[in-house]
Amino acid sequence: SSHDPLAGEDTFTAEDAGIDLINETVGPYKAPQAMGIADYINLFTNDSGFEIGLNEIPDLKRTLEWTGESDTTLNRILSVATQFDNAELDFSFDVSGTTVVRRLINIHKRIGADRNITLYVDKDINKIVTSGSIYDLYTAVTPTGGTPESKNGETTDQQPITLEGYQWKDPDGRYVLTKEGVLLDPVANQTWSRLLAKGGAPSVNAAYINRVVTYTATSQATLLQSALSDLKTHNHEAVNYETDIAVLPQNINIGDTIHLADENEQLYLSARLLELKSSYSMDTHTATLGDYLIEHDQVAAQYRQLAEQIKNLPKTIQYYPWIRYADDDQGTNMSAFPANKKYMAVVYSNKSSVPSDNPADYAGKWALIKGADGADGIPGAKGADGRTSYFHTAWANDVSGRSGFTVSGGDGKKYIGTYSDFTKADSTNPADYNWALFKGADGDVGPKGPQGLPGAKGADGRTAYAHFAYANSQDGKTDFSTTDSNRKYIGFYSNFSSGDSTNPSDYNWSLIKGADGADGKDGVPGKAGADGKTPYFHIAYADSSDGKTNFSLNTPGSRKYIGSYTDFTKADSTNPALYSWQLVQGPQGARGPQGPQGPQGVPGSKDVPYTYIQLGTPASPKKGDLWWHGKTLNDATALQYYNGTTWIDQSIQQAVLSIKKLQSIEVDTSTINSPTINSPFSHVQISGAKSSGNLSLSNAALQILGNIEDNSGNPNGQYYNTILNPSGMTNYITTPDQKGNVSSAGLQNGALQLKTLISDPSAATKKYIQSEYKSTDNVTFFYVNSPAITTANMSYAYIYYMRRGNIVTVQFVLGISQQKPWVVLADVRPGYKPYAESGVGCYVSNTNYVGQACQIYISKGQWVTMPTGPTGECRGSVSYLTQDDYPTNDSYFS
Repeated sequence: SSHDPLAGEDTFTAEDAGIDLINETVGPYKAPQAMGIADYINLFTNDSGFEIGLNEIPDLKRTLEWTGESDTTLNRILSVATQFDNAELDFSFDVSGTTVVRRLINIHKRIGADRNITLYVDKDINKIVTSGSIYDLYTAVTPTGGTPESKNGETTDQQPITLEGYQWKDPDGRYVLTKEGVLLDPVANQTWSRLLAKGGAPSVNAAYINRVVTYTATSQATLLQSALSDLKTHNHEAVNYETDIAVLPQNINIGDTIHLADENEQLYLSARLLELKSSYSMDTHTATLGDYLIEHDQVAAQYRQLAEQIKNLPKTIQYYPWIRYADDDQGTNMSAFPANKKYMAVVYSNKSSVPSDNPADYAGKWALIKGADGADGIPGAKGADGRTSYFHTAWANDVSGRSGFTVSGGDGKKYIGTYSDFTKADSTNPADYNWALFKGADGDVGPKGPQGLPGAKGADGRTAYAHFAYANSQDGKTDFSTTDSNRKYIGFYSNFSSGDSTNPSDYNWSLIKGADGADGKDGVPGKAGADGKTPYFHIAYADSSDGKTNFSLNTPGSRKYIGSYTDFTKADSTNPALYSWQLVQGPQGARGPQGPQGPQGVPGSKDVPYTYIQLGTPASPKKGDLWWHGKTLNDATALQYYNGTTWIDQSIQQAVLSIKKLQSIEVDTSTINSPTINSPFSHVQISGAKSSGNLSLSNAALQILGNIEDNSGNPNGQYYNTILNPSGMTNYITTPDQKGNVSSAGLQNGALQLKTLISDPSAATKKYIQSEYKSTDNVTFFYVNSPAITTANMSYAYIYYMRRGNIVTVQFVLGISQQKPWVVLADVRPGYKPYAESGVGCYVSNTNYVGQACQIYISKGQWVTMPTGPTGECRGSVSYLTQDDYPTNDSYFS
């Protein structure tokens, strides 16, 4: 450390707890007998404070010797591991507060596992640079061994052994040992012989790149194997790979094997993570990969050929038909509907499926289509008749309503049926209802809810928190958000801070929303219509939604339903099935003409005040007279009192007024008691469109029924109906052809039901998306097992279930008791079971030993565990989707 008072700086340098291994040196050593790896390591680290933790090779023994004078302890124990079949070591520490209380050396056959994770260039990897070197290449080796010990009675000095005169033949026929003791590789010599540069034929007997190598072997058999191993290593170009990694998954640990793919270069590799350095202050991470192996592409050649053919297919262009109607061939008063129009234009456009409303886009395409005058239009809405309209709902398991029909509740049902009439009791006939699917497939992941349930307390008293984020790329950097779930990827991590991180690298990302499918090909064009034919619009009336009850062609005033259809036959059909039926109300009758004024009554006493009702000023009034007047005798709006000299304005004050009809009256601060209130409206703006209709308040129900108009105030064929009554609210807007609804909504029985048209409004078969939202969709259910679970490999286990909507998060706290794989932990709790269990699994990290973990996955409805170490506590979590019914018996919070 250093202290600079002038600069005001104190600098501290911290050394790791393994300083004894790094700085201490050991001398030569020869084992007196075969010893185990733990014996050697304890010998060389006897005063360092380190002890053996995990030992995966306790029974393997070696007799080893070192002649170095000043090896560091760390280098010596690494040498021990190498000579025990390349065993691998890792170091771990137990810390209490800021004090290291235990130092462990763990011995592994091999650290890490193959995670079956592939990193791709241009996705997870920026690039893979391949470089080759022949710096250490040779095609022949002349080996020299050690000096054998003198045998009893021999007095001459022994010479180092060679392979001269040794007899050996390669069973594969590639390598050749000469009588002079030189080991040759003729196959490699064909590639690397110096004679190749001169154009000569390579010879087995000449032009080898020879290397003289000294070994410690004291027998010719051992010397041959050492030389052969080295020759196989150095008889080809040494290839090195440098990988620039953009995103390294967080669950990759030291020693793990990952796979690398550069599909453009057809390069497929596997590599081990040898070292991982992180600077928390600089926010940098450096990974060292090694042990590269070349892998083969697993994609069959015929599939690659097919992909290439698809890539070279010519791109198609989608054209959409635009149809508009107008009064002349210039597009005057252009409309999307043919009513009262003489001309029609058809244009095919590749710009949009929505037709343009610009007449210039249809120039030169107008054709005369005007036929004979059609029948009268649809009658207007019927005025309120004092009866109560009732809205009925039923549920069933199929679209006919016959399977599982019920009117008492929709739990578990897939279809909902509705109808309206003036009878309070619900019909038990499924045919009376209009049926629609209301329980569809799961939608996209919903918006992020409030902070989830805190995890179990750790040993140090800290609380673990689960965090979610959303993005449009696998690395989380595109459109990153912790609140807006309208993204393709979901990210998750857990730590001991309640605040969500804004660093995408902190999250593990998973795809939750696939890309849209490609557009389909154009459909087969329809047949051309016959020229010159006149369409006819037909109307009928009935008392049922199928038109079969009291069917009539000419009695609209006494029927509940109106039916319509269009064809090229002038006569109206008497078949109710040809008509599309809608519930209607007839129009309110027109106001009658002004009646004649009654005869003047006999004048009373001349002293009694007289009330005048006339347009002109009364002649010869007397004090106290009253005068009602206005623009006409039917709308007297002013009352004046004569004080003897002039007329004075008066207000009307009366406890009770019995009046047959009030018009053009403003009422302030009043209570109105009436069984029926009507409020007609014309050409008002509603949601950006004009509308005319009626608002009625009658029999505990408020109804708004009206049409939708174009900018000129003409009906465009669409109607809407909104009803608010004690059972809830319903609303729908029809399509222009009145054969379906653009949208509908209902709020009843504690549930919000929504329905939206997703197909073309004019399509014969209309497609909808329907959904339902209940209070259970907006709470978080949770459950934790108690007491702890114990299994053959767990001394204790806690499983924390949390569910909001269709998203489930499960947290695990596991106490590992032994390294035993494939042990069932518990059944997955009902209400939290995954929609697709084959894709659910995770690694939970060991909080006591670096690099160790426990794999958890679901098999046949059960959690299965596979720990990678024999001890320690593992923690982690996994998230997935479910379609289970809500676990309403579990605890919950909003």
